[in-house]
Amino acid sequence: MKWKILIVLLILTVITAGCAEKGQESENGKIAQASEGAQNIEETGNSDAGVSIDSIVFSRTGALITLKEEAEVSQVKISSVNNSAESIDIGKTENQVFVAFDWEPNIQYKFEVITGNGAKSDLEVYAPEKPALKEEYAVKLEDVTPGSIDKTTENVEGMIKFSPDSKYLAIGTQGGSLKLIELATGEKVWETQLVKGIADARISDIEFSGDGKHLIVGEDSPDAFIHCFDLNGKEIWKYGAGQDLGSDLDHMPAMKKIKLDSKGNIYVAASRACGYIGEEYKYLGKVYSFDLEGNLRWKFPESELMDSGVTWVDTTPDGKYSVFGTTNFANADKWKEGTVHVLDGNTGKEYWNYSIPPLKPFFDYTAIWYSTQITPDGKNIITMTSDGRAFLFNNSRSMETGTPEIGWQANISTPVVVSGVPIYGSANYAYIINNTLIFSIGSTFSKDKNNDAPIEHPNGNSIFAYDTDGNLLWKWRVDGYAGECAMNDRYLVVPISQNLVTEDRNVHGVYVFDISKSGGSNSKLVQVYNTKGITIASDISPDGKYIAALEAPARLDDGTVLGEYKVHVLT
Repeated sequence: MKWKILIVLLILTVITAGCAEKGQESENGKIAQASEGAQNIEETGNSDAGVSIDSIVFSRTGALITLKEEAEVSQVKISSVNNSAESIDIGKTENQVFVAFDWEPNIQYKFEVITGNGAKSDLEVYAPEKPALKEEYAVKLEDVTPGSIDKTTENVEGMIKFSPDSKYLAIGTQGGSLKLIELATGEKVWETQLVKGIADARISDIEFSGDGKHLIVGEDSPDAFIHCFDLNGKEIWKYGAGQDLGSDLDHMPAMKKIKLDSKGNIYVAASRACGYIGEEYKYLGKVYSFDLEGNLRWKFPESELMDSGVTWVDTTPDGKYSVFGTTNFANADKWKEGTVHVLDGNTGKEYWNYSIPPLKPFFDYTAIWYSTQITPDGKNIITMTSDGRAFLFNNSRSMETGTPEIGWQANISTPVVVSGVPIYGSANYAYIINNTLIFSIGSTFSKDKNNDAPIEHPNGNSIFAYDTDGNLLWKWRVDGYAGECAMNDRYLVVPISQNLVTEDRNVHGVYVFDISKSGGSNSKLVQVYNTKGITIASDISPDGKYIAALEAPARLDDGTVLGEYKVHVLT
């Protein structure tokens, strides 16, 4: 009999212990730490008093609170052990509420949601190590013919740009369609077709005016128009560079890059690749400036064309300086390739220029692509040559002395010889974020026409960050082709497409760096969003809340198509 009593007591002990353990798990579940930025945790406060909080997702600029049902939210209070309570007025009837605030990783925060009738609910959660990226919606674009994933020159193209007030997203497509999307809803405000029925014609660049009331759009087309629209989709004016640069369907001109100063003046780099004329490949180029009403302020050069291409232009916010570099893959007859030009932004008069010598014995020419930038204060200019060299020019000293002065030079991805084959990383883009200078290196190429690159260049497909004194701050191995990056005062957003050497298809997407963070690239890389297809363009809204990633399809050797032509809108 005693053994039966012992068994009963043992069973009761196990049950009691199990109940205690479950109770402890339930208690621990109320306050939890997440590693990927999203919290899906039972609320700890008065769930019967207000509408329960379903989840909290930490983003770059705050947190998205999702309620279990729609409610009239009047206020959200946020507190932590390190900071006193912060009250944020909402005044909306929603089931999701975004609250903007600066949060710290691994800190416990208490969120209190107060409804219009005074009911409250709260939730305590730990902030993650890094913020999350969440897709709000995707905007599907027109059907396109995917290019071969083995050739970046066949990539489907497109442009995306946020408005200065972070309310709209403009999308320009491979097929010449332009549309304006309302960010909050994802609804199309308007759409217009700019280029019709012409193969390879497309929208080449998009910019908003500083006041957000005008949209400036460039074409790669026989006419190479630059258009100015209002936000209702009405065209205010247009101007065609085709009348200056000439055109045919195989070699169309393009308004390659558009920049605006703080006064609304517009600066445009126009270029045309003319193809082979005799044994040499020829380019033509011109730089224009317009006011916001469409009046032509100046052309450079005034009465002729450059026999080198111009694919990029930059200006200081006050419009004092306008800068660009020239490109060619042969020796130009007059307007030397690989030359940095510095103009008076108000008149188009040239202050100075400097022709960067070719990197012999590997190259007989110098080409500058998308890299010539000037610091907002006008003191320094940076550029890259396609052979892998980065330069900083001291513009202040050059203006004082009348002689161009190179502050420093870095040989980032210049040729190295591997198994008898010279290979180099193609230098593409340069950017300036506060006092950080960013240089983007693209795919690896061989200088031997008879042999492909046996390996990837050690610094190919990489991003390098320097200070203005030429000190390397950090670098990051991209593992894919980095297109034109987007940025605000804090974040650098990098769109990544295919890697021609490793052929890793898992690297496609957008990569977000927080330049303000200390440490190397691993600590600065705060978010990644991968796409099935190649990611060809990106942008970040000025308020930092939204990121847009333009995905394009690409065709594998067996005919399989990866991805779709669409824009991912992320928070």
